[in-house]
Amino acid sequence: MKRKVQFLVSLMVMLFVLLGLQPDAAFSSSLRDEMIVKAKKEGTLVIAGSVADNIKRDLIGFQKRYPFIKIRDLDLNTKSAVNRVSLEAKAGRLSIDWVGISEDGAEIFVRRGLNAKYEFPHLKDFVPGSQPPHGMYVGGAANLRVQGVYNTDLIKPEEVPKSWEEMTDPRFKGKTMFSRSAEEIPGRLAWLWRDKDGKWDWDRAFDFFTRLKAHDPVIASGFVSGTNRVAAGEAAIFWFTPPGPAARMAVLQKAPLSLIAVPKFFGGLRAWSIFKATPHPASAWLLTDYLTSPEGQFELTERIMGFTPLNKKARLGKLANWIAERGGTVENVDLIDLSKLDEIYSDAVQEKSEQFFFKLLGLR
Repeated sequence: MKRKVQFLVSLMVMLFVLLGLQPDAAFSSSLRDEMIVKAKKEGTLVIAGSVADNIKRDLIGFQKRYPFIKIRDLDLNTKSAVNRVSLEAKAGRLSIDWVGISEDGAEIFVRRGLNAKYEFPHLKDFVPGSQPPHGMYVGGAANLRVQGVYNTDLIKPEEVPKSWEEMTDPRFKGKTMFSRSAEEIPGRLAWLWRDKDGKWDWDRAFDFFTRLKAHDPVIASGFVSGTNRVAAGEAAIFWFTPPGPAARMAVLQKAPLSLIAVPKFFGGLRAWSIFKATPHPASAWLLTDYLTSPEGQFELTERIMGFTPLNKKARLGKLANWIAERGGTVENVDLIDLSKLDEIYSDAVQEKSEQFFFKLLGLR
């Protein structure tokens, strides 16, 4: 029996060689073909997330490859997506197939037992450490959180802060902005500045934020709206915003924006989840498969959003390239440790960070 199995395996390998295929490629192609057959029967894909509308409109390569999949999009941030999917799943009537949000939201899905686990062939080419150990979602792209975005008409090159300490300089008083949705930032800074033994530096994080507050910052409602206001000149610097909205505005609309990216800043992931009870799982699988491919990673960062590709074979799209040219690279980021998410996003950490942030800014 053992010899028969060995013979069959050898025969399959010889077949792959004759066809010019590697075994992994053949098996992944078989899986993809299986999903295509199923997706043709599904015909629809419902996606949610902050860039869902951009994916529907601008992921042209996916549309050409799978014209039989009609995408419906829902514009939901992480909190809204978590709440909606959780409520629908509990009621037994899940309408959403695929969600692209931050890794903390995806971890909530996992803890609630909502995610389905799938294999994706292109992940073998991804940056080490970018995938969760449990494999219940895909870390699709890096979502950097640089020190700031600034208006190039209001801040001269020689005035741009070159270090964390210089960010607190009094010369920025009356020129800065925070987002009211950045309540996790003090905690993330405490983690970023942890010592060699892993002890969080809350004192440094709280002192740093207190000195930034002395600038009398404008408070924005969100990262996109805040970036728009900086581009319009309402503030000169927007602290701790993802660079994606600035990249889109600067590259596509020629807005007067640039980045402050002092190593090491921190970054998270855009996490792509497919659910156990999703109505169209094959279509959702094909979307994730495409987005993890070199072509999909390029297209994602060319027109859709200024994320940083994690597939090492992918070319940088023009949005990602704009960010990289200004220091926003994976090499300069302390990418979130997915094996420690329970610690980083624990209730105690979140509460400590939020209480300090909201009290300091007078939002509670």
